[in-house]
Amino acid sequence: MRTRMGRFLVVSAAAATLAFALPAAAKTPKDQLIVGMNMANLTSLDPHNMNSYESHHILANVYDTLVRTDPKDPGKLMPRLAESWQELPDGTIKFKLRKDVKFHSGRVVTIDDVVWSMRRAVKLGLLGSAYFTEWGYNAKNIDEKFRAEGTDTFVMEPAMAIAPKLKLYTIARAVGAVLDRETVLKNEKDGDLGRGWLASNSAGSGPFSLVRWNPNDIVLLDRFDGYYAGAPKMRRVVVRHLPESQTQRLQLEKGDLDVGIQLSSADIDGLAANPAIAIDRIPGAGYYFMIMSLKDPEFAKPEVRKAVRYCIDYDGINKNLMQNYGLPARTYIAKGIPGHVDGIGNEYDLEKCKAGLAAAGYPNGFKKTFFFFNDTATTEIYTAIQANLAKAGIILDIRAGNGDQTYGPMRNRQFESGLGRSSSAVQADPDGWLRTHVYNPDNTDAAKLSNLLGWRSSWAVPEVNRLMDEAASISDEARRAQLYAEVVKLSEAAVPSVIPVSQRVDPYAKLKRLQNYVGDATWMVRWDIVDKTD
Repeated sequence: MRTRMGRFLVVSAAAATLAFALPAAAKTPKDQLIVGMNMANLTSLDPHNMNSYESHHILANVYDTLVRTDPKDPGKLMPRLAESWQELPDGTIKFKLRKDVKFHSGRVVTIDDVVWSMRRAVKLGLLGSAYFTEWGYNAKNIDEKFRAEGTDTFVMEPAMAIAPKLKLYTIARAVGAVLDRETVLKNEKDGDLGRGWLASNSAGSGPFSLVRWNPNDIVLLDRFDGYYAGAPKMRRVVVRHLPESQTQRLQLEKGDLDVGIQLSSADIDGLAANPAIAIDRIPGAGYYFMIMSLKDPEFAKPEVRKAVRYCIDYDGINKNLMQNYGLPARTYIAKGIPGHVDGIGNEYDLEKCKAGLAAAGYPNGFKKTFFFFNDTATTEIYTAIQANLAKAGIILDIRAGNGDQTYGPMRNRQFESGLGRSSSAVQADPDGWLRTHVYNPDNTDAAKLSNLLGWRSSWAVPEVNRLMDEAASISDEARRAQLYAEVVKLSEAAVPSVIPVSQRVDPYAKLKRLQNYVGDATWMVRWDIVDKTD
């Protein structure tokens, strides 16, 4: 009969043998890309009803657009489904469609698919429609303005005077996705243009096809061998829901992940010392921002909003919390971008904050609900803002959660205050930096301009809108820069509802064995050119 000690020695010897037999670090399969991210804000896969960082990563690879921006030079546009395009003097854009493209269903992409897709983005009246609405398009005029010319040309006529390049930059993002019209309409219910079905299915022509999406769990994409630009190197892409930064870090170090997204600053710094891992940081044309609704009686007062702006320790947040996720911000147009104005914007002065609140009638502060999406960077900013405002007596009643739970109320103008993250497709142009934050041409609830933070917060200044429209309609770049600078000054004087706390940076960690994995400032990261060394 074997003794207890004997059994222990046998087990120990077996464990030791196994340990020496295992490699020091695992390797992900050479033909699979494994990505880790927090997918709590991935709430839909319909390209015309989403606007999140996480969704863009998936949709950029399942769908194709007429044009795209160059990730290495965001100011440069590149052909995709359109092999060429022409900008006419009246602002019309004509796109010549490629003839060699197929959808995942096997159908050839036709001009009818392009026209229907672009019209659908407007007619649905969801998140995607807001981009087109600000250019003057609506359900009544879209059939006339978006049309086919022959069998290979899509025509986008202007509904109002606006520089064609601003439209081109925007439709280079997911909102410009071309859908398989027949497949979508086969799954239409009650005239919803396939909205219900597309929320969790796909009908694209991109380099990968959607196999499965389990919310807050996993996304599986398979290589589309019929992709017109050549089959991707990766046979499969696996995106895993890993909300804990420490879990991502451990799996990167073990070799179980190829890419980690939304890691904490501490974990990014730790991984940067690993010779097998590279860190990339992509500056974007947007901000981590605090937003105040003017539907709230306190925030409707300019003197209150001005006082609140003095309450936030911007330098402390950016130096101590946002080393990997943000850059110092003062106002809406960053330094180096045409229209930037020196010497105005953010200033931390707790005494001015308290004095301003007292003068407005709130010497003891007040309490407000505060929404924010619970991810790495926003959680760190929120913690600092909560502590800063508490010093002036402003108490925040927290409402944290996923995208629908937090951004949903803000997009529907049903909130008091919150924290968010903005982005723009127009990286090199001042319009992209300003429009999201201060433009609001229709301040009615029915307008549903949910991509515009001015509209979300019910903040509207007619002269700001007029100057924005003028600047967007002309080609004289010097004059445009002058007009945008005027918009910045006017917005600051009107005490905006949106406080840019930190200029957004999107960091990620990747194994150095990855080849051609390139981050994208517009969030449209493409995985079809990614390869791996052994």
